[in-house]
Parts: sequence; C-alpha cells; structure tokens
Amino acid sequence: MAVTMKPRSHALLLLLVLALPLPYPSSAPATSGNKQGTMALAATIFPAADITRHVAGPGTRVIQILPAGASPHTFDLTPGQLRELQATRFIFKIGGVDDWIDGVAESLPRAAIVPLLKGIALMPSREHGHGHAAASGHGEFDPHYWLSAANGVIMARNIAAALSAADPSRAAFYDGNYRGYARELAAVHEEIKKELSALRNNKVIVFHDGWSYFAAAYGLEIVAVFQSSPGREPSPRDLRDLYARANQSGIKAIFSEPQLPSTSLEPMLEDLGLELVVLDPLGGSSPGDSYANLLRRNARAIRRALER
Repeated sequence: MAVTMKPRSHALLLLLVLALPLPYPSSAPATSGNKQGTMALAATIFPAADITRHVAGPGTRVIQILPAGASPHTFDLTPGQLRELQATRFIFKIGGVDDWIDGVAESLPRAAIVPLLKGIALMPSREHGHGHAAASGHGEFDPHYWLSAANGVIMARNIAAALSAADPSRAAFYDGNYRGYARELAAVHEEIKKELSALRNNKVIVFHDGWSYFAAAYGLEIVAVFQSSPGREPSPRDLRDLYARANQSGIKAIFSEPQLPSTSLEPMLEDLGLELVVLDPLGGSSPGDSYANLLRRNARAIRRALER
C-alpha cells in the first residue's frame, strides 16, 4: 500500500520553538573537560555532531563517533574510541539507530548520554524489524527524524538546554548560538519546501525506509520501499509489486544510500530503465560538510531525478 506523506507547514512550530525559553535546571552538574577547561562533547552521527558544534561554539571540543561512510546499524565502538570518550561531559544520541552507545555507558562514568528526540513528533516505523522502542513511551518509531530541518531546530534546542545546565555561566552564549542557528535551519527548511513544491511528480521509491520525515516535511510520497526489513532481499512477490508501482507512478529513479549495498536492485533497474540515485542520510564525508548542506544535497538530488 502506498504511503502518502502530506506536506506540513513547520513555520509556526519553528517560531514557537524559538520563542520558548531553554529549560535550565535549577541545580546544574559540574563542567568537565580537558586541561584547558574546554568542555569535551560527543555525538553519535555527523548531523548531531554538526548541530552540537553550532550550538556549543568555540570553547568546546566535539567528537563525532560514527566515522563518515559507516552505517550506524552495524557499528561497533573501538577501544580507542572508548578511551577518547572518557573525557566527554555529554554524548548526544539520536535513539534507536545508535543505541549501541548505551552498551558502554558504565564505562563512561563522567559522560551523560542525552537522546535528542525530546519534543519531536516521532513517526512509526513501517519497515519490518526496523522499529525502535522509544524510552519516552512512544513505542516503536522511525529514528531518522534528523532528516527534517524543523526537527534539527528541536535537536539544537535540546543540546543548548543540556549545555546550559552543565555550564550555567555560558548559558546566554549557548542560547544565542541556538537561536541564530535555529533561524538558519528555518531558512533551509523553507528553501527545500520551495524547491520541491514545484515537482509535477512527487512519488519516490526508496531502498531503505529512512525517509519518512523528509517526505512528510517536503511534500513527497513514498510509494514503495525496496528493502522491507534490514538485510532481507525482496521476495518475487515484492519485486512484482515494485515493478507495478514503478510503472504506475511514472517513476524514473530509485533512491538508495551509500551505506547500503544495491546489487539486488540492478535487474529491476535494467528491466525498467530506471536510474539509481544515491541519497545520503548521514553526510560528513567531505571536508567542510554541514547538516544544512546535507539536507540541501538530498533535496537537489531528488528534484533532479523527479524532473527527468
């Protein structure tokens, strides 16, 4: 069954988030860092690390745990990374996709592991065996919520609140960084909505069910997911259904990801004359990359493919 993702207007949400004061706890834990007093922070994946850098600003050191190009679904921490994380005050995580960080919490007594999903409207997972239980009581959810700039604003706010609690003397600094960055992400959000709103065909087939938040935010319709569960090849019935949906929808491309093998797609691509277009949900592979540019690149790739 096709899943329709209706475009949502997040402008009001962004304004409300910007207007809210940060929830600073009345009793803040002590700051920890390196010998120069720099607070050491970490984030599990590149988007969270880049958001953290923008909010934390100078005077902090941010460690990105997942290497560029690696998949968070199959990642294991190395002993060297575990040693590097010993000095961190916070480790910011997505939840679900990077719960491997929870397995080393006891080895990191100085670090507080902070999920960034607080305040985000989580979407249910449609991929069999790929749902993740949320500690917030939301049940099984799709963890790829960072693929909406509006959710990026909420993630930034959660980071600013944690940093302000740990370092109250710089609370106004973190708050200012957050608000400036939130305005930047709000502009990116509107930019992408405008770029994709003119598409005559907004239907997409994706290899991996990680694009629901992006589709909902920017007016796309996911008509099929090629890999219905992690590591499971489509059955002959699945393939027949995908063939039918591609033909009916007039789709010219299937969207895959650099972290996933795509050899199973090749026969269908050849038979239907479809192009394989790579979308990157994680980014960070090139120097100077940013979370905002990651969202922009994916939007451009989708627009070019659907305009053909």
